[in-house]
Amino acid sequence: MMKLDPPDTREVDYIQTRNNIANWFDREYSKYQRLANIPVISSVRLSLAPKGTASANSVEDMNVNRANAKQVLEFIDAILDSLGDRYKTIIKALYIQGLQNWQVAERLQYSLTQYAKLKKEACALFAQTMDMTAGTELTSYKGKE
Repeated sequence: MMKLDPPDTREVDYIQTRNNIANWFDREYSKYQRLANIPVISSVRLSLAPKGTASANSVEDMNVNRANAKQVLEFIDAILDSLGDRYKTIIKALYIQGLQNWQVAERLQYSLTQYAKLKKEACALFAQTMDMTAGTELTSYKGKE
């Protein structure tokens, strides 16, 4: 029988968790998006490296990296789908589409106060799900140095 870990009772540091998520989308997610959108290269060997240096990635390596990046993006979509529509909308609108808080609140037809509460919940759920499934450390807790 599988044993589950006891629930985490530490208090989430929502501000730091939100910052961690924003940084992750800026650095990591955007990198995977760029890689995933590189066109498939067939038999031509591409090297932009100066002659005499170690050659650039082989065509095969580039295509493997591209495929891996697409899988990561699909994985993130699956995590977002698991959060539910409101939370998914918040995370995608803020961190993928780059909308402002007021625009997201308006899109969801919530007051800024209601939206702020939902945003905290969405960020915590996304971070905790990423931490459990992808091994990231996006969730910050209060009182942790």
